[in-house]
Amino acid sequence: MGFSNPPKRWADLERVLSDASPTRPTRDAADGTSGHASVVGRLATARGDGGDSPAWSRKRDAYRPPSLSRHIPGHPYAELHAHSSFSFLDGASSPEELVEEAVALGLHALAITDHDGFQGAVRFAEAAAAHDLPTVFGSELSLDLPAPQNGEADPVGEHLLLLARGAEGYHRLSSAITTAQLAGEKGCPRYDRDALVDTLAGHVVVLTGCRKGAVRRALGDGLHGTLDLDAGARALHELVDRWGREHVLVELTHHGMPLDDARNDALVVIADRVGVPVVATTAAHAARPDRTRLAQVVAAVRARRSLDELDGWIAGLGAAHLRSGEEMHARFGHVPGALARSVEVAQECAFALRKVSPRLPRHHVPPGWTPMDWLRELVRRGMPVRYPHATPEHHARIERELAVIEEKDFPGYFIIVHDIAAFARSRGILHQGRGSAANSAVCYALGITAVDSIYYDLPFERFLATTREEEPDIDIDIDSDRREEVIQWVYGRYGRLNAAQVANVITYRPRSAVRDVAKALGHSTGQQDAWSKTIDAWTGVVAGEVEIPAPVVDLAEQLLGAPRHLGIHSGGMVLTDRPVSEVCPIEPARMEDRTILQWDKDDCAWMGLVKFDLLGLGMLGCIQHTFDHLARHLGEAWTLQRIPKEEAGVYDMLCRADSIGVFQVESRAQIGTLTRLLPRCFYDLVVEIALIRPGPIQGGAIHPYIRRRTGEEPITYLHPSLVPVLERTLGVPLFQEQLMQMAIAVGNCSADDADLLRRAMGSKRGIEKIATLREQLFAGMAENGITGELADELYAKIEAFANFGFAESHALSFGLLVYASSWLKLHVPAAFLAGLLRSQPMGFYSPQTLVADARRHGVEVRSPCINRSGVHADLEPLDGAPRWAGEPEVDIEAGAGAWGFVAPTGEPTCTLEQQPPVPAFDRAGPAGRLPDLARHRRDGNLAVRLGLASVTSLDVATAERIVAAREEGGDFTSLVDLTRRVALSAPQVEALATAGAFDVFGLGRREALWGAGRAALERPGQLELELPDLAPPSLPAMSPAEQTVADLWSTGVATGEHPIAHERPRLARRGVVPAVGLADVPNGTRIEVAGVVTHRQRPATAGGVTFLNLEDETGMTNVICSVGVYDRYRPVSRTAAAMVVRGIVEQRDGALNVLADRIEALPLRAPTRSRDFR
Repeated sequence: MGFSNPPKRWADLERVLSDASPTRPTRDAADGTSGHASVVGRLATARGDGGDSPAWSRKRDAYRPPSLSRHIPGHPYAELHAHSSFSFLDGASSPEELVEEAVALGLHALAITDHDGFQGAVRFAEAAAAHDLPTVFGSELSLDLPAPQNGEADPVGEHLLLLARGAEGYHRLSSAITTAQLAGEKGCPRYDRDALVDTLAGHVVVLTGCRKGAVRRALGDGLHGTLDLDAGARALHELVDRWGREHVLVELTHHGMPLDDARNDALVVIADRVGVPVVATTAAHAARPDRTRLAQVVAAVRARRSLDELDGWIAGLGAAHLRSGEEMHARFGHVPGALARSVEVAQECAFALRKVSPRLPRHHVPPGWTPMDWLRELVRRGMPVRYPHATPEHHARIERELAVIEEKDFPGYFIIVHDIAAFARSRGILHQGRGSAANSAVCYALGITAVDSIYYDLPFERFLATTREEEPDIDIDIDSDRREEVIQWVYGRYGRLNAAQVANVITYRPRSAVRDVAKALGHSTGQQDAWSKTIDAWTGVVAGEVEIPAPVVDLAEQLLGAPRHLGIHSGGMVLTDRPVSEVCPIEPARMEDRTILQWDKDDCAWMGLVKFDLLGLGMLGCIQHTFDHLARHLGEAWTLQRIPKEEAGVYDMLCRADSIGVFQVESRAQIGTLTRLLPRCFYDLVVEIALIRPGPIQGGAIHPYIRRRTGEEPITYLHPSLVPVLERTLGVPLFQEQLMQMAIAVGNCSADDADLLRRAMGSKRGIEKIATLREQLFAGMAENGITGELADELYAKIEAFANFGFAESHALSFGLLVYASSWLKLHVPAAFLAGLLRSQPMGFYSPQTLVADARRHGVEVRSPCINRSGVHADLEPLDGAPRWAGEPEVDIEAGAGAWGFVAPTGEPTCTLEQQPPVPAFDRAGPAGRLPDLARHRRDGNLAVRLGLASVTSLDVATAERIVAAREEGGDFTSLVDLTRRVALSAPQVEALATAGAFDVFGLGRREALWGAGRAALERPGQLELELPDLAPPSLPAMSPAEQTVADLWSTGVATGEHPIAHERPRLARRGVVPAVGLADVPNGTRIEVAGVVTHRQRPATAGGVTFLNLEDETGMTNVICSVGVYDRYRPVSRTAAAMVVRGIVEQRDGALNVLADRIEALPLRAPTRSRDFR
C-alpha cells in the first residue's frame, strides 16, 4: 500500500478539514452555474482508486484514450504480426502505443503476437476497445528450446506464429501454451508438436513467421549462395500436412535489408508451388520509427551484450515498426492479395477479449443445500460464537446483508473465503480478514474478520453496495511462515488449472534502466554501477544533477516503466469454474510448487476474474512464534483473544513513542505522531494508523485532528447532523466510511448512493457519475435546510476528503495487531525479540536495531552457541533462574524446553482480563519510562540466544543439519567433533568461530579461528586418525571493539557493546549529545549528534526532504535534512554508514527532531548498512 498526498496542496486540504477554508466554492461562476459545479473539473486530476487501501494506493490507471487524428486508408490493411514490450526484451512499445499508432495509421485491425503467451492481451484489449479497433490475439511459440534463451545472441529454436480464430481458438491456444509452460522450466516452454495440432487444428491461423520460422529457416538467408526453394517448399508442405492448407499463410515482411526482395520473391514462388496464400506483415517490434533504436537496445539487454557485439543480429529491427496500408502497398502491391488477405484474416479472427471471462468455481456445498442456504447455515453456526448476546438489531443487520448477497448472487464467493479461513483456523494458522470485509457482520459471523462492524457502526455498503456489480474485495492476512500451507491447500482443492497466483509485472525503474542501457551502449560494468548508484530520483537525472551521458539518459527514459519480466504477486490468487488456463496462460513461478498467471491484478480485474488475496503478514508470524516461545518456556498458552484489553501500561509505553518492532507504528512518522496523539484507548490506535502521511507529518503541517486532540483548535461541526458521524474523530473526517455517513446525514443519500459517490470521487473515471450524485446530494441538503455557502462548504469537505481518507475497517483490523504486538513488547520483550528475529526480514528496522532496543529494555542477548543454539533465535533461562512449580497450561511433552518451565516475573495483575480504567497520561511522570516498564515484564528470567541460521554463510538447511546431528549424537565436544559429524566448509566453520559459537569449548574467538582451518579438513565418514594435537599459540582475547566488529560481520547483531559506544569518549570530548540526552536540550539549541545510520527516507510527498535515523548506544535520533543540506554534503549524506550531524533541536509535544545544517562521516570499524526507503 502506498501513501501520497491529494492533488491539492496540504495546506488547502488542512483548512477544509478544519472547517476554516477561506477558499470556499462560490455561486458566481462565469457561466452562471453554482460554484460546486466547478468541482467536477478539479476532480479530473484525482488519482485515487476508491479501493480499500488509502485512496492513493498503487493501482494502474484505467486507459484514457488520447485524441487521435485517424488516417483514412487508401489501401485497407490489418497488421497480423506485432510484438509489444510484453515479449519481454523483444519489443519496444507498449500494447497501448501499438494500438494508438495502428489507429493513427488507419489500420483495419491489429494482432499482438507476443512470445509464448498473452501477457499484454488485456492492456491491448482495453486500449483497442477505447478506439474501436478490432483485436486479433495470437502468439509466437518457441519450439524445441533446450534451455532458457536469455543471454543468447541468436536464440535457438523454431518459431511458430499462431492467430486464434475467435474466442474458441483463444481458449485452445491459451490452454496449449499453459501445457507447454508447465511442462518446462521458467522461460523454457516445452511444446509437443503433435499435441499442438490435435488441440489447435482448425481453430488457429498459421503464419510462416520470421526468420526463425520453419519455412524461412529452410529457405536460408541467401548470404552464402542461392536461396533453397526446394527446402523451403518441403518445410511449407510439412506445415500444410499438419495444419491443413486452408489454415496456413506464407508471411512476407520487408525491413529494408538487401536480400528482403529476393527472399520475398522466393516465398511467393514457394507459396504458389504449394498452393498456399500469402499475406504481408511488418513483424513489428515497435510502434513508430523513433522507437526502433530502443528495440535494438532491449534486444541487446536480452542477449546480455552491447549493441556492437549484437550488430549482426539486430540490423533489421530498425525498420520493424507499424506501417500504413499505403506504405505496405508500396512494398507489396505487386503481390496479389497480400494486403487484402490481412483484412480477411482479421475479420475472421477478431473478437472482444471480455467474451472469454469465466465465473467462480463450483462451490463445495454439501448435498441437498443450495449455495445461499449453505451460507445462511454457516452464518447461523457462527452467531453463538461471535454474537452470543445477539439482539434483534444484530439479526436484522445480518439479514439485510444476506439479502444483498443473495440479490447479487455472491454466496459462492463468501463460501470460498470462509473455507479458506476455516482451513487456516483448523491448522492453527494465525490469520485475519482485513480491508472492507470488516464492514460486514456476515464476515464477522463467518470468522473471516475479527472486527465487529455492528459494534463500530461500520456501513455494510462500504463493503458491498447493491450498485456494485463485481464481487467485494476480501483480503486475508496469514502468518507469513505458514501461508504456503494455505496456498497449497487452495491449489489442491481447486486444481492447478483452475487456480493460479496473479503475476506482478516487474518494470524498469531509474537505476535498472540506466544500468541496462549503459551496458547495451558498451559502457563498462563499473561505470554502469557508478551511474545507477548515484540516482535518487529521475527528476535529478533529467535536471543534470547526475553526470550521465545524454544517449544513456534518453534511452533509459524511454525504457522507464517498461516490463522486464514477470514476478509473483504478494498473495493474489484467481479461482475459476472452467480452467483459468483457457483464459490466460499459466506458467511456473520461480518459487517451488507455485504457478502464476501471465496477467497482473489490474488485468484480472478488467477481465472480471475474481482475485482472492492471501497475504503473508510477518507480524502474525512473529506473534505466533512469540506465543510458541511462551508455551515452551513459561508453560503459558497465549492467543490473540486472551491478551488483556485496554491495559494502561501498553498505552503508557506508546505515549513515550517506545514502539520499535511494534506493528504499523514503528516508523519515524508514526513515532512522531504517538507523542502528540497520546493514545489512551484502542480507538486512538485506529486513528493513529489512519493519520500517517509522510507529507503532513513533516515539519509544522500537523493534522487538524491532532490540534483538536491537544486543545490547540476548538472542536466544531458544520452542521448538527454531522455530530453523530464525526464526534468520535473530534469533528474531523478521517475515514472513508465517514464520507458515506456524511452524505447520508446531510444529503439524505441512500447508503448505496453514498458508496457510489465515494467510489466516483476516488476514481479518475467517475467524473460522469458525479454530476447526478452531486445534484442529488445538494437536493438532499436543501431538504435539511442546508443551502448556499454552507452547502458548498459541506460538499467541498466531502470532495477534499474523498481521495485522502483511510478505510476505518482497514484501520480497525490493523489496530488489533498494533495492540497485540505492543502488549507483547511490554510484557515479554525477550520472547517478542526472538519472534521478530525469527520473522526477518520484516518491518522497519534491522535485527541489529531490534536487538539494541531490546537490550535497552533489559533483555539479555547471547551470541550463537554450537551446543545451545537452535536453528533460529530462541530463549534460555538466565543462570539461577527459578523453575516454575505450578500447573502448566500446555502439554509438558509438547511444550517444555530442555530446561523445563521457568517462573514468570512481573506483576500478576497484568494478565487479568479486566484491567483498571486507563488514566490520563502524565508526560512528566514515570509511566512508560524504562524503570516503570520493567515491572510489567513476564519473561525476566529468560535470555535470547541467537540461532545458528543467523551466522553468515550458514543457511537454514545447514543449521538444521547441525541441530539434528547434535540431537542424535549429543553435544559437540570440539571443532573436529563438529566437522566429523556435520559436513561444513572452511568459511562456515570460520564464521561460527568469529560469532563466538565455540566459546563453549573454552576457546577464545581467535583460538577458534586458528583451529577452524584444520577442523574444516575433516569430513563425516572419513577414517578417524589420532593426529598430534597442535595447540594454538597464545593469542590475546578480542577487545570489546573487536568483538563488536566480529559480531556485526558474522551475525549482523552486536550482542556486546554498540558500535557507537566505542566512539563515545572521542564524541564526548567534542560535545556530541547522545540520543538519551536530547530530551534535556532546550528547543532551538544547536548541537551535534552522532550515530549509525539505520534509515534514509525521502518520501515523494515531502518536497525533497530526507529523514535520517541515527542510532547510538542510548537510542534513536530523528534527523531532518533539507534538500540543500543533503545535496551539499553528498556523497556523505547518501552513503555514509555512520555520521556526525550538527543541527537545531526541535521539540514539540514530546517529539524530538534535529534539523541538520552540517553532516560529516563518522569512520567505524564495524560494518553496518542502512535501510533506505522512498
